[in-house]
Amino acid sequence: MRAFAYTAFNAEGQRKRGTLVAESEAQAADILRGQGLFAEDIIAKRQGGGLTLARGRRTRLNADMRAVFTRQMAVLLSSDLSAEMALETIRASGTSPVIEAAAAEAKAALMDGQPLSVSLDKANAGFPRFYIAAVRAGETSGDVAAVFEGLAEYLETVGADRAQLATALIYPAFVAAVSLLVCGILMVNVAPEIAAMFAVSGRELPPLTQVVMAISDWIQAHWIALAIGIAASITGLVFALRVPSVRDRWHGIALSLPVIGRLLRLSAAAQYLRTLALVISSRQTVVDAVTSASDVLVIRRFRAEALDLAEAVRSGESLSQGLTRMSLIPPVCRQLIDAGEKSARLGRMTERAAVLVETWLTNERKRVSALIDPLLMMIVGALVLVIVLAILLPIFDLQASVG
Repeated sequence: MRAFAYTAFNAEGQRKRGTLVAESEAQAADILRGQGLFAEDIIAKRQGGGLTLARGRRTRLNADMRAVFTRQMAVLLSSDLSAEMALETIRASGTSPVIEAAAAEAKAALMDGQPLSVSLDKANAGFPRFYIAAVRAGETSGDVAAVFEGLAEYLETVGADRAQLATALIYPAFVAAVSLLVCGILMVNVAPEIAAMFAVSGRELPPLTQVVMAISDWIQAHWIALAIGIAASITGLVFALRVPSVRDRWHGIALSLPVIGRLLRLSAAAQYLRTLALVISSRQTVVDAVTSASDVLVIRRFRAEALDLAEAVRSGESLSQGLTRMSLIPPVCRQLIDAGEKSARLGRMTERAAVLVETWLTNERKRVSALIDPLLMMIVGALVLVIVLAILLPIFDLQASVG
């Protein structure tokens, strides 16, 4: 069985796009005709490739889509539907073409006799290794629905955390953008008018006004080159960060900063411990759990430490002892995990350690946000004050001379 993306028209001439599972393109066309649809395009998923949508556009599930897909699977499997029926329901749900394609890809592999974990992996939809490992553990234990419930809660928590961080940055970004816009209007439109008035009177502008006018004239004369330079710098930075050596150096600089470094460590620790707790609670072995959890670490230094931990555990060392190799894990978390190993509640105690670090991270972000807002207001206020003074000083000078 294979998954096919299609574009078709119904009897009213409305275009519809979706994904279905069939043996061949001809059978896919027959299925569409049976549904009263007239096929325009039918495209098979390339073997070993990513998801293929209509007109050959290929994509993967992003983080939000994975959370939606996982929640749907958790609900459907807990309703005693088979994995095949759950995937078919998602495929026909109309939620998103990308999610439908992922479900169709997985269903096609499932109908060929593959386990659900292998089917999701073969879909090439961007499911991380810890996700596949957790589903595989659920298949072994016979409780796949509970595993998907845990995965859904984890992905939704990560998504909510990401949304909260983005929301916290909206206000400072908005204030900065509006302030820069106001400063630009004052420098480009208002300041030249004041300079023209002084040129008529033959008087010399105050030094501050001369500096602001020089900057204003330069921006107006070179704004195209300035815009191109900013765009090129941003693009160059994005591409440079894709080079491992440059990215590692960037991460090293960020980790050495007092506040940013602590935030990065706490964020990585929270994500690692949460993933570790999820996979262990899915009845996966500790060796497989620490290996799978290492994939969520973006900073290569932390990932190397996690792989060293996996090798140590594989060699017979306990998890709590091996965690001393990871600089991002706080000592209190190692103590909690040690207690979990001794009491045979490793999954629960690892989750408590994750909750503890997440609490620290939330509090740290609140403190940083409370510091950034007034600091940004001070910087923006100082900038606006300089420009306003540059405009008002000539007016005061002119009034004094007239008086």
